[in-house]
Amino acid sequence: MDSDKKSTQTGNFVLVLVAMVMGVLIGLMFADNGRHRRVPTALQGKMDEVMQLVEEEYVDAVDTDSLSEHLVAVMLSELDPHSTYLSARETERTNEMMRGHFEGVGLVLHREGDTTYVGQVMADGPSAGSGLLPGDMIVTVDGDTVSGTGMAADSVVARLRGPRRSTVEVGIKRHGREQTQRFLLRRGVVEHRSLPLYTMLDDTTGYILLTTFSNTSHEEFHQALAALKSRGLRHLILDLRGNGGGSLGSAVGIAGELLPRGSLIVYTQGEHSRRKDVRARSGGLFTTGRVTVMIDESSASASEVVSGALQDNDRGTVVGRRSFGKGLVQTEFALADGSSVLLTTARYYTPSGRCIQRAYDEGTDEYYRSYVQQLLTEAYTDTAALADTTPYYTVSGRVVYGGGGITPDIILPYRKDSSFVYYNRLLSSGILNKVAFGYVRQHAEELTGRYADGDDFCRRFAPDEALVRQVVARGEAAGIARNDSSLRAQRSLINNMIKAYIGQSLYGDGMFYRICLQEDDDLKKTR
Repeated sequence: MDSDKKSTQTGNFVLVLVAMVMGVLIGLMFADNGRHRRVPTALQGKMDEVMQLVEEEYVDAVDTDSLSEHLVAVMLSELDPHSTYLSARETERTNEMMRGHFEGVGLVLHREGDTTYVGQVMADGPSAGSGLLPGDMIVTVDGDTVSGTGMAADSVVARLRGPRRSTVEVGIKRHGREQTQRFLLRRGVVEHRSLPLYTMLDDTTGYILLTTFSNTSHEEFHQALAALKSRGLRHLILDLRGNGGGSLGSAVGIAGELLPRGSLIVYTQGEHSRRKDVRARSGGLFTTGRVTVMIDESSASASEVVSGALQDNDRGTVVGRRSFGKGLVQTEFALADGSSVLLTTARYYTPSGRCIQRAYDEGTDEYYRSYVQQLLTEAYTDTAALADTTPYYTVSGRVVYGGGGITPDIILPYRKDSSFVYYNRLLSSGILNKVAFGYVRQHAEELTGRYADGDDFCRRFAPDEALVRQVVARGEAAGIARNDSSLRAQRSLINNMIKAYIGQSLYGDGMFYRICLQEDDDLKKTR
């Protein structure tokens, strides 16, 4: 239930690397197949024979269930970097992410050590109006102590979740109060939006931020686009930075809202699947106005389908940095015990015929190592090195290239200002977030009483000097030496990020991104 938020600033290699390690399935793009497959007799016989040998002859006792899962995972990893095995629990989590909703209490949790806090009360969730506040420490769940006992975060989440209309009692301690308060929460459906923010930047320029491609993303996008059109939209900025992908169907639907009827969006093809062309249908909401698509090094898979389709059809200008380069499509095959295999079954190609998949023939480790090397190399240049110099042609005859991602029409290079180093270290260490949340813990009641709503908070709140001093002190305690010149140069950015984290706890993810946009230099360059 905790979620990492992307930085609006460039050059943050540490965050990118952490995201890559944590996001093993970056660029996941699959269709739910749901079929059970019979294992070929020869392969099944050999695996059964080896497993029997291990069970009967190995020197130590073996957990054969765990071993068999590991063997399947290793086998799949030899195929390509994105074919993978998911346990039953991982399968449910992945499918939940794709569904765009789950059943629970509607709290985003914040963890510090083994202590659990209410990080955010989701505005439209079941706990809205319950009286819980961000910063409340969750001491007990249905009588079981969950903080200060070493209980894992997953275990706390599992106790809070449950079927809709069921209830759960939480005991909380609020800053400044001695007594533990008890709240009876009724569970319900919690919506997990993939589109946290859409807004008009001026009278004619609209902005839509999409963070993933779930099964609900197309409908979310359609509704946002309709709302912006009603407010005078003539230039759409679609922000896909940091969007690692998801549903191919949602990507096709979103591209179809922007392309004229009959335009080729993407085609897929594999050894066991014929070429399948997917074209825009009639009824797209915004097929003639100006479109700008923002991408970066973490935009992958479905993000690349959308940006590639718009680029090849000369329908939009792609701005930013070269995308990840993930051109493989996974299909989910359900296994009998609830686990699943995500197997790469096809490649996808942009309308000009490009396959933008990065090379993986030297193994998964080299696959990610070369990606990191690409980031380091491109950080010191204003161009994107081409992995494939084969020319492809857009509808109007412009040359574009494949292999290793989508190269933007307009490249926004990394910022080379050394003063960002200090800021990036504070951000990637989590210190800015921790200081902001500490402030929320102490002042949540005061803040919610002082500001009428999120708009009021956004207009009037400003971090004070004491918060910045806390950031510097916690940085020094963590081994990040104070840098006065960087503090002066990036003071506005540090203040803005503190405010964004506080706003996120109080008013949700949309407020976080809304505040971040105020210091987003790359966005300013697209207008």
